[in-house]
Amino acid sequence: MPDSNTAAQAFFNPTSPFGELSGWEVQTENPTTSRQRAQALGSDGDEIAAKTFDTRGAVTGSYVAKVASAAIPKGGAILNGYHVDSLQVAFINNDYVRMTVNGHKHAGASHNPCRTYTGSLTTIGVLFGCPAAPLGLVIPSGAGVRSFNYSLEVNHVDEPGSQGEQLKGDNYDGKETVEVDLCDSGSISAAEGWTLMTDGHNRGNTIAETATATAEHHIAHDANS
Repeated sequence: MPDSNTAAQAFFNPTSPFGELSGWEVQTENPTTSRQRAQALGSDGDEIAAKTFDTRGAVTGSYVAKVASAAIPKGGAILNGYHVDSLQVAFINNDYVRMTVNGHKHAGASHNPCRTYTGSLTTIGVLFGCPAAPLGLVIPSGAGVRSFNYSLEVNHVDEPGSQGEQLKGDNYDGKETVEVDLCDSGSISAAEGWTLMTDGHNRGNTIAETATATAEHHIAHDANS
């Protein structure tokens, strides 16, 4: 039989899981729920009792920038009940700037205020295309930036209570990472305070030479968190 067209089916309806983010328009969201499970086995090896606990919601929200002053959230911030675990901002030379934010929360227990981490990139600076001078790296003068990716993440520890449910959580060792792809044959180095992790070139008989590099920077938590 053909599919019935009377069943309810929603279209075009994402909402921002992290609430209103200044300068950003939500594109997609994909919340999921997971649970831990404990069991007891009988003398014959078969299950006689079981219990689920620590119900946890995880979500990824993707956004497109509406203005060049679009703000980048802090790592570890609690937004709309979700803890910001990590985020990525993607700059491409032929598209609008886009951001992906990953977070989690625990059912029945709100996150206590956690230490937050403010990244070196607090606003995107450009609405379309790539920044001419990418953060964290020193690139050759006049190089064409093909793409630039920025990410911010925190290490998060959750501590369960007496019944296995969420009690408290906090963060340590925030880290930001940058990745650049250039249309250029020169060398790339890390800016002061950053560590160059990878660098290389791509050459061929039918393409322009390109260069790539990644760098990382570890940051301390905000003084008031």
